[in-house]
Amino acid sequence: MEHQYLKNIKPGIKVEILTSQHRISTGIVEEIAARNHFHKDGIMVRLKNGDVGRVQKILLTEQQQNDIAAHELKEIIKKGENFSTEFKSEALWSITLNPQQLKETKSFEIREYGTRASKIIIAKSIAAFMNSEGGSLVIGVKEKKEKEIFELHGLEEDFKKLRINTKDEYRRIVIDEIIRTFFPPKIFNHLNNHLEMKFVEIENKTLFWIKIKPSDSRVFLNINNKDIFMIRVDSENRTLEGEKLVDYCIKKWGNRN
Repeated sequence: MEHQYLKNIKPGIKVEILTSQHRISTGIVEEIAARNHFHKDGIMVRLKNGDVGRVQKILLTEQQQNDIAAHELKEIIKKGENFSTEFKSEALWSITLNPQQLKETKSFEIREYGTRASKIIIAKSIAAFMNSEGGSLVIGVKEKKEKEIFELHGLEEDFKKLRINTKDEYRRIVIDEIIRTFFPPKIFNHLNNHLEMKFVEIENKTLFWIKIKPSDSRVFLNINNKDIFMIRVDSENRTLEGEKLVDYCIKKWGNRN
């Protein structure tokens, strides 16, 4: 086990220790209080919070977690959009549209949903992945169509529109104004079973990465009192209705609701 070897324990790493009072404490290693290269009960350390004990588990710092996620996300972005990946530059771009812009728009989503359009587009993407094979929705990545590449855009514009300063506020808006509003209670009430949401910093840009698990039953959105069923086809989201919807659900889930 890695926590038993002195070579794996260094000042600055995050660990979980067992103190002499048999209390579990978590923190950053400030000093290593061991000389032997191995101890079966874990290497003795002192944490920055003053607690002393033997390491039970090596944890990752927030920066280390971000570095790992950033590396993985960069590889995803390089591959572009596909059946399991979709990018959005912003999630809330439509909320500041004025009446004149709403009147003159050629966008179906804006004509249909007004200032809620951007939130509904995000909801449709999440539902499409749930009703298919799952995948990743990354907010803060913009497509440069003339070059057919994707570049980091970040959430800064979204933050300005919302006049918010913290990531927690942004996350809460996504949960309350998208998931709670448009998804059925079975999704919202068991959110962690369906979604993993994290912020990732890459090149001083903040991205919001939503990992979506495939649902074990069909997921309908409720938009304007109408049930909407979405699926993922290649790199696009599509609405299914009528006989095609029935056929898809039977083939994918059988008689499950």
